[in-house]
Amino acid sequence: MVGEAVHLIPYALVATLSPLGAAATITVLRTGRLKALAFGTGVVLGQLLACAALVAVGAVTTPNRTRAYPTFAGALEIAAGIALVCFALAADRRPETANRSSSGRSRAALDRLKRVHVLTAGGVGLLLGIGGPKRLVLTCLAAASISAAGTTGSNQAALVVWYTFLATALVWFPVVAYLLAGDWAVVRLDAALGWLGRHRRPLMAYAVAVVGLVLLVDGLLLL
Repeated sequence: MVGEAVHLIPYALVATLSPLGAAATITVLRTGRLKALAFGTGVVLGQLLACAALVAVGAVTTPNRTRAYPTFAGALEIAAGIALVCFALAADRRPETANRSSSGRSRAALDRLKRVHVLTAGGVGLLLGIGGPKRLVLTCLAAASISAAGTTGSNQAALVVWYTFLATALVWFPVVAYLLAGDWAVVRLDAALGWLGRHRRPLMAYAVAVVGLVLLVDGLLLL
C-alpha cells in the first residue's frame, strides 16, 4: 500500500497548489474562528466525498484489478504526465490579460465570501472541496489509481483519507494554525500568500511540469 500512497502524492500536490483556495481560506480566517472551521471542514468533507464516490465507481467498473494494475496504472500515469506537462506549458504562455480578468472575478468572489454566514461558509467550502474542472480531473485520476490497485476496502479507505489529507493541506493547515495561534497565524499566512501571488505563474508551471515528468517516467517504468 505504500507504493499506492506514493503514487497519489503528485495528484494531491497539484490539487492543493490552488491560489484561489489559499486566498479563500485567508479571507475566511479574517471573519472568525467559527466560519473558518466551517469552511475548512466543508473543503475536507467535499474532497473526501468526491474521492470516495469515484473510488466506489471505479471499484465496480474496473475488472481484474490485481492483474491489470501495473499496465493500467502505467498508462494512467503516462496520460496524466503528458496532460500536466502540456498544462504547464500552456499556463506559462497564458496572456497576462487573461490572468487579470480571472483575478478580477476571483476578487469579487472573495469579497462576497467575507459577508457569508457560518452555514454558507461551510457550503462554499464543500463546493470548493468537490472542486472545479482541474480538481475534479485530479480526483478522478487519484480515484482511478486507488480503485485499480486491487487493495482491500479498508486500504482503499485509508488511501482516500491520505489523498484528501494532502489535497486539502493548503486549507486545513491554515485553519488549524489560526485556531491554535489566532491572528498571529493570519499575519504570517497572509505574508506567505502575498509571496505566492507574486510568483504564482512560474511556481505553478514548474511544479506541474515536474510532477508531470515524474508521472511520465514512473508510468513508463510500470509498463
